[in-house]
Amino acid sequence: MALVVLGPLVGVAAPEAEALGLVRRFVEEELHGDFAALATYDLSTLEGHALFGAPGRTFDTDDCDLVRAIFAVLYADALPGLNLETLGTGRAYRGDTLNSFNTLFGRPIPDQPGRFAGLERYAPTDDLRARAAEFHHTYHTLGNLAPLPNLSLERMTFNTYRGTHPGWRDAFPIFLQNLRLALLDDPAADPTLCRLVARNAAAFSEFRGPDGLAEFAQRLDLDDYLDAATGLPLPLYSPNAHFATQSREDYLAAAEHYLTVATELIQRRAARMMARLQELLAE
Repeated sequence: MALVVLGPLVGVAAPEAEALGLVRRFVEEELHGDFAALATYDLSTLEGHALFGAPGRTFDTDDCDLVRAIFAVLYADALPGLNLETLGTGRAYRGDTLNSFNTLFGRPIPDQPGRFAGLERYAPTDDLRARAAEFHHTYHTLGNLAPLPNLSLERMTFNTYRGTHPGWRDAFPIFLQNLRLALLDDPAADPTLCRLVARNAAAFSEFRGPDGLAEFAQRLDLDDYLDAATGLPLPLYSPNAHFATQSREDYLAAAEHYLTVATELIQRRAARMMARLQELLAE
């Protein structure tokens, strides 16, 4: 997949032009014109980069300047008011990592490349170690990142609540299941999640009906997380954590399943995002 047109921007509003320009510059300067490489590029390697990283603030892969620009290009029409000015920590929207790593596998062990503290507790096979190490790069790629409403409630956001909820374990499928209930004001909905939805009412104004979550997912390229026939979130994998009480056999089986499913989800979503992004950059 090659980016063949890098012509001038005509009739594009300034913020969108800025975002387009930054993405184009990244492709040309960092990828040497190889647009296809963006799909698998480990965005965590931008830490410290003066232009595409997070100059002047703490680096986070899903909130670096390049990712903000990509979101502003891809999703300006997806969520009300989303643009470069409203994206970022403390703003109306912020990037989120959909399928997490540390909760299930733990953090990298210093001086032991390719080994992770949580995974090592269960004496994994060399093959599983290698798959986890590969996923440690994959989960930092484009298909695993999306903008979410970000207005906080008592210093808590959707991102932090999902990550600290004891029943969700930062798992995105169960978060979507609960978000659907909250958008519908279902009696079974999580009360705190309902309050977060209310706090971000402007962002969710177009998604409160029976098909609201399906529309939300379609706009953010999250189609593979929902059943195509019913529009309901799929139980793609169960919440889990390396610090949960479980047998070695159960943990390793869950880890194997997660690596397979999450990798496929990320790759499929990246392909969908890349197809649209190429069109937008070539206009």
